[in-house]
Formats: sequence, C-alpha cells, structure tokens
Amino acid sequence: MEINSEVSLNLNGRRSNDSWWVRAVLGITAGVFVATVLAVFSVRTTDELGSWWGLAILLSVISWGAVAVAWQGGVYLFAKAMFLDSGFPSCIRFVAISLVSLLILSAAGILVKLPLSGTVITFAPFVLPVVFFWVAGRNAGLKSCLFAGAILLVICTRLFTLPPGIVASAYPFTGVQDDDVSVMSWNLGGGGPFFPGSDEADIDEITGVVRRHGVHVLCLQEVSSTKFLNKLIAALGADWKGGGSPGGDKSTAVLSRIGGDVESPLDSMNYGGPTVLRIKSHRGLLQFVSCHGSPGRESGQRRKMVEWVLHDLRDLKNKTVIAGDFNIDTSRGWTFIAPLLSDSLSFDRATWRALGIMGEDPGFGAQATASMGRRSTWMVVDSKMPITGYRVLQGEEVGQMDHSPVLLRVGLGKAGRNIAGD
Repeated sequence: MEINSEVSLNLNGRRSNDSWWVRAVLGITAGVFVATVLAVFSVRTTDELGSWWGLAILLSVISWGAVAVAWQGGVYLFAKAMFLDSGFPSCIRFVAISLVSLLILSAAGILVKLPLSGTVITFAPFVLPVVFFWVAGRNAGLKSCLFAGAILLVICTRLFTLPPGIVASAYPFTGVQDDDVSVMSWNLGGGGPFFPGSDEADIDEITGVVRRHGVHVLCLQEVSSTKFLNKLIAALGADWKGGGSPGGDKSTAVLSRIGGDVESPLDSMNYGGPTVLRIKSHRGLLQFVSCHGSPGRESGQRRKMVEWVLHDLRDLKNKTVIAGDFNIDTSRGWTFIAPLLSDSLSFDRATWRALGIMGEDPGFGAQATASMGRRSTWMVVDSKMPITGYRVLQGEEVGQMDHSPVLLRVGLGKAGRNIAGD
C-alpha cells in the first residue's frame, strides 16, 4: 500500500489515474457481477440459486485475490510502467496481469489436486473481467455500464423463467407388493474438505436408514475399506451377505439379504470398477450392479466402464439393475465448474445415452442426488422389470457425505415372490 502511494505521487510529478483502492473496488464489483451471471445460468431452479451463487462469489473473491497479488507484484517490479501512460499500454498490462493471475491460481489448484486445464478454464471467466476493470479503472466508461445494464436485463428474464424446484419422480411409492424388491444406491463418500465422507462411526446410522426403508439389495460406492464393509455387514445382520471391489478407499460393493453371488470382474478401472450381484431363479438370472465412474476430466474412463457394462451384462435372458455414481449429470447442460468436472460434456452425454440401451433411468428430471444440485447417481432398470417406485432420500445423508441415498423398487413377478418372500 505504501509503495502505491509513493508511486502515485512521485512519478515525475504526475499522479496515477486511480488509486489502488479504486481499482480494487472496481475489480471486486466486476467479479461479483460475473459471479451472479454465471450462477444464474448454471442453475435449473430457483432453490439452487443460493448454493451456486455462494460458490460463484467464492471463486470471484479468490480470483480477485490472485489479481491483487499479480498487480502488486507488477508495481514492485515495474512501478513506472504500471502507472504512467508512457509505460506499458493497457492491453499489455491486461494480458500480463491475466496470465500471472491464472498462473497463481493454477499453482494453487495443483496443490489441492485440481486438474490444470480445468482450473484455468473455470477461473478465466472470473479473472478476465476483474483484470479488465482493475487495469482500466475509471476509464471503463459509460459503454461498460450500458453493457452491464443489458446483462442485468437478461439475468432478470432468466430468473423470471426459472421454475421453483425440480418435480418429484414419475414413480411415486405406493402400496408394497409381495413381488417387489427394494434396491438402494448410496455413495458413502464425500467431496473435498467440507464433505470428507463416512467412517466407521457412522455405520449404525447407515444401518438404520437401510432397515427403515426395507432394502433388499444395497449398492454402495466409495466404501472406505474392507474393514468398514465387514463391520457394516455385521451390523446389518446375519441375513446380509455381499462383497466389494479391490478399489482401496474408493471401492464399490453390493450387499444383499435375498441371496446371490457377488463378484468384481473388472479390476482395471479407476475406483475399483463395478461390483455385480447375481441371483439365479427359475425365471432367469437377476443382476444388480454397483458402479462408480471416474471423477473429473476422465470422460474416457467413464465411457470405458459403460462399454464394459454393455458388453458383459447385456443379455435378453437376464434382468439387470445398474446403479451408482457415474459422475455425469445429464440433467443440466453447463455450469461454471463444468471444466473441473469433465473434459467433454458431449462425450459424457453420449455415454449416458449408450447406457440407456440397458433400460430406463427413472430418476431423469427428478431431484438432485448430491450437493450443489447434482444428479450424478443413476439407476438404470431393465425394461423387463416394472418400476414401482423411485425416490431420492434427501436429508438421509449420514456423517459428512455429500450424496443422498436413492431408493428404487422394481417388480419381479413370481420370481420376486420366491426371492423376497418377506
């Protein structure tokens, strides 16, 4: 701050166009404005606005901080050129400060294990407006204000057309039939420091949720360890059996109280690969699959997993339910953090359409299954199995999870009476 004052007053008797504070206020104002625009166009409903706007503001403040550091560093290194009209042209200052700011953010992203390209693409829409108004100062002029006014009009129009909330599933739970089997898919993990996921202290609560909803087959993702899984099976009771994939602290698992054999045939996938429960009956083979797609910019890995499912599990003689966290949200087209979540949204959507060959996703267009309004948990049901209920159990999260359990009920006919006679 002191060096800015000295430079402003003593550069050959000339004053700076604007003080540090003027530039800082203009920069943060631009950041908040851009955050509001991006948040409004990232949400599907008005009830998502609060969380998305808060996240956008956080990213804009982080971007502003990086710009402030880059500018201050430029002042120390190139004091005269930063302030005098005869120094660097404004366009050069804009490019230089933008690049340095994105470099700072990229370095910070690497420290917290964020993908480099995703970090740059995500922060660029926040950084560039902040830098522009920081460099331009009061010279931004009336045209910028008129442009901002036009954008505000677009924002208001968008807000007016947003629905208040996502509708419930088209498959509400009604009376229980004796041929129904209840399947629950539940990601027990978390997302970052705010949601570290479940641990062994949460097993009793997890067990309570499973029992309360009369679950027959439990498909799990992000199982922290074999020890955790064994303790959970013991807590559920002697009727429950099952197993998981060899995926370390990101394993999948399928547990069952209606019998069957569990295997994890694909060990080359990230996150341990799918786990399959197979139940033989006089009506054919029933298959329940728990999947967890690779997160982040790994659309190729997600597609590889789905191609394996299609190749190995698709059989007209079998009835199959595929459940899990696929790390693909097909219910929204774009968000400002999309570059961190995928390297190709179009490829992910194509993957989802490919999996649709296996059957119907009863949750499409229904409630979110995870924090920030995400619907990354799918349950794809074979067309030979009637869907008699689907529900996202929002509010049933345990510990520090960032996913809700999803409950599905399917009819199996006479085979179901024999298997799930209770």
